[in-house]
Formats: sequence, C-alpha cells, structure tokens
Amino acid sequence: HKKMIAKDSDRNLNIYRKLLRDGERLEPRHQYYYGRELYYHKHYEEAVSVLEQFLLSEEGWVENKIEACSVCARCYNQLGKDQDALLTLLRSMSFDRPRAELCCEIGKYFLEHGNCHNAVYWYETALSVPKNEYSGGFLLPDCYDYVPLIQLCVCYDKLGDRNKAKEYNERAGVCKPYSQAYLYNKEYFDSMKNRKA
Repeated sequence: HKKMIAKDSDRNLNIYRKLLRDGERLEPRHQYYYGRELYYHKHYEEAVSVLEQFLLSEEGWVENKIEACSVCARCYNQLGKDQDALLTLLRSMSFDRPRAELCCEIGKYFLEHGNCHNAVYWYETALSVPKNEYSGGFLLPDCYDYVPLIQLCVCYDKLGDRNKAKEYNERAGVCKPYSQAYLYNKEYFDSMKNRKA
C-alpha cells in the first residue's frame, strides 16, 4: 500500500480533490481512502473530518471502518488530542470484536499516561485475540504476540513485579530472539540478578 515513486506521491490526493471540486460526492469506500491520503500528507484536521464522516455512514466495509478508527486516532494524536484518540480506538469495537492492533494502541495510550493496570488489561486482551488472516483487513502480526509481550514486560516492571516482567520478556524472546528490546531487557534482568547475588 506504499507508493513506489516519490514524484507520484500527490497523485491520489489530487484525484480526490479534483472530484470534489467538480461537485462529485465520494462514496464511502472513496471517503475512507481519501481520509487516508489526507493523513499520509499530514492534513490531520481534514483527515479527521473525512474519516469521521465515513464512520458515521451506514455504508462501508467493516474492516475499513476499523482501520479508519486507527488512522483517525493517529490524526488525533498528531493534533495533541489524546482523549479523542482513545475514544476513537474504543469506537472500533462498535463495528466488530477487538483487533489486537487496536488493543495494542489502547494499551500504549494507558502506558504513556502512567496507568499500567489498564495497559496490562489491553495488552493481555491483544494476546487473547485470534488472528484472522482471512478477514481482508490490515494485519500487523507482531500485535498478536511480540508487541503485547514486550509491553507487558515493561508494565510489570513498572508495577514492581520483576518475575512476571522477566517471564513476559522470555516469551517475547521466543517470538523474536534477536530483537533489540528483548536483548536489552534480558541484560537488564541478568544485571538485577547479579546485583542480588
């Protein structure tokens, strides 16, 4: 879904803008893609407006609605509206069951706002969500195992439960044994163990 030619990067955005200038009404699917183009071009306020309109529509594919919530939340984050971002991520669950990708984003919100207990809940929820590779939606495989595991390590360390933190780090290491985060945490836990000895 990435554009390969830099000089062509405004092409889709310009097509949508021309359609609107010509008085065309965008059908829901095109609203969704137009909102994404606006986001990619850092027109966050405009993107929010278009995506919110798409989300209010009765029409539109469920997977597009869920992804629109994610993109819209990223726009709100860029605009410094963290609470609106959180509400938009939670709104995704009005369209279908939770997706691990969005659970990780919600967990990140709570972790960044110092609420580790809530962050733990959302990262554990991400781990419990079955991966549906046939839904046709965007799938970030790491959100179903590695990301929540490594973030649960951070959460439990902040909560003072080093054993549980170490356990989650080891599980993350099974997924990605050469990841920088896993190796850094492993060294951290080993140094703590050596200090005690």
